[in-house]
Amino acid sequence: MLIYPCRRNGVNGEIGDLMWKNRHSRRGRVCSIAPVMRKTGILFCCLLLGWMSVRPVSGSTLPEGGREMLSSPEVKAYVSRMPEGSGSAETVPVAGKPFGRVQRVIVPRRPDRLWDIGARALLSGAMLEGDTGVVTFEARALPLPGQAAGEASAEVAVMLEEALPPSYPKAAQMGFRCGPEWRTYYLPFRTDRPLAEGRGTLVFHLGLQAQALEFGPVQVLNYGGAIALKDLPRTTATYPGRNADAPWRKEALDRIAKLRTGPLTVSVRDAAGHPVAGARVKVRQARSAFGFGSAVTAQMLTAAGADSDRYRQVVSDTFSRVVFENDMKMEFWEQSLANAADAPFRWDKTQEACDWLKRQDIGIRGHYLCWAPWEPWSESLRGTPEKIKKRILDHIPRVAGEVGGRVMEWDAINHLAGWDKNIDEVTGLDFYTEVMRACRAATKLPLWVNEDQVFRPGRQQEDYYSRIQKLIADGCKPDGIGNQAHFDSSYLPAPQHMLAVSDRFAALVPALEITEFDVVSGGDEQLEADFLRDCLILCYSHQAYTGFLIWGFWEGAHWKPEAALWRKDWSEKPAAAVWRGLVGGEWATKTEGVSSPEGICTVSAHFGTYEITVSANGKTRTVRVPFVRDAPAAVVELP
Repeated sequence: MLIYPCRRNGVNGEIGDLMWKNRHSRRGRVCSIAPVMRKTGILFCCLLLGWMSVRPVSGSTLPEGGREMLSSPEVKAYVSRMPEGSGSAETVPVAGKPFGRVQRVIVPRRPDRLWDIGARALLSGAMLEGDTGVVTFEARALPLPGQAAGEASAEVAVMLEEALPPSYPKAAQMGFRCGPEWRTYYLPFRTDRPLAEGRGTLVFHLGLQAQALEFGPVQVLNYGGAIALKDLPRTTATYPGRNADAPWRKEALDRIAKLRTGPLTVSVRDAAGHPVAGARVKVRQARSAFGFGSAVTAQMLTAAGADSDRYRQVVSDTFSRVVFENDMKMEFWEQSLANAADAPFRWDKTQEACDWLKRQDIGIRGHYLCWAPWEPWSESLRGTPEKIKKRILDHIPRVAGEVGGRVMEWDAINHLAGWDKNIDEVTGLDFYTEVMRACRAATKLPLWVNEDQVFRPGRQQEDYYSRIQKLIADGCKPDGIGNQAHFDSSYLPAPQHMLAVSDRFAALVPALEITEFDVVSGGDEQLEADFLRDCLILCYSHQAYTGFLIWGFWEGAHWKPEAALWRKDWSEKPAAAVWRGLVGGEWATKTEGVSSPEGICTVSAHFGTYEITVSANGKTRTVRVPFVRDAPAAVVELP
């Protein structure tokens, strides 16, 4: 296992969006690592530290039949140049353990990038998409200066990735937290993409916080899909505030009742305008005013077949807002204009999908007008930043004009902070102000900025905050702040922390939205369901949030199949039951009452669009009305 600090792509959304682009665009560039490192000015000064054994963990409960993916029982360890003061690594002896020596990593302060210090080892052999396996090792946390031994803790993000810069596409992502006692960790995985022989690597990101830890034997076992993910051994993960009686949740539910509900009054009248007493009044929420939704694809919404039929049914029954996963992104949208018969993206199909969504009364987020990180096309123009600017500024009015009112809002800039390198390296930060002005000129729709890892302390959160501040200072305040919220079990923050971060950003712009939520846990479906439940509750309870969108819902059309709510066969995972129970149950009012002598019936209801059915004296009428705070009575006149 080699210990490294270098400038690499981060975890979750920082690698996730690039992983997604590489997977879904079917594009990728093969280049050697050395030129990239020279370009970024990183000098590798490798110091050989020693050897670390790689062997089966003593007393493990690993199933038989796994293929070892680390080629040697002993792997060289080395250190490359550390960012000053950000950490150290060494091989040290350990008592009472059969493996004798361990890697000790000390991170005295959190580095700017969580991948500035880490560990990696080359995998042997290839892995196929859908392979299942386990990463297992022993580890313990050490106390930092001033910290009691029993308080020591460490966080590590683990991934299987392809050595393909600049995106280093991820096949699997995992994570763990360790305490002060030696423990064997089991991190099950299922690969989302293949890893070519000689290009797969096991990567540990160790810069998540100030911490110190030791770890010993490491195994990567591949079962080739012969064992289901749920049947592999795992180290159970959790998060603070998950317990059933957590005080934060009771407080949040109380806020929901105050923020998201009100008295819905129905006034029943006869044809002459007189009140009708004793009328039966049924009230059913058809669409929530809150943007509960998902990423979708135009292809699935317009295709024929049983899966597409079920896909449309779930969208219609479950969501009040959607966002197209790819169809309106710059290069894909430009390609779609050709309407080629066999193309994955066709503008005519996107328009057809928009028309269908409109008939269902489902709002659409526009995603996106500008992408800040480097892409192949912008990378090719690195030496001519004016050409980068021109292409983006020419694209904005074209796509905004063509899409028009089919969407309700736009992500004006996606990944405003991005990861390590963005186009602002050559365009300057002022270009984002130009982009916002161009967007304002092109559309009257609300304009949002969007970024990932907003809940995780560190560079990405801080850069996002400061860049929003700059837009505001430049007179280009966005209408809303998007938080992609891609999670895995390496970092599941406490709901109280997420509420505090939400308060911080809402002080800049009092409109927030979760735009791309998903959580990967290595197959712990109950953890995924519980975390989704608590994220839904905390966001719905916060006055600034206007929506909560997941980044796909069906395993058959998901960038991270494990994170889907519905399995490939359309059976529900626990997370789907959570979504339906809250969004389609507790928060989707369905009730009835009887009108008073004055013809009035009042019920408590969550805000949204309602179908109200009134019956009296053998007559029935159904109306559809919007219900917002302080709405006047809905008058229903019986014929």
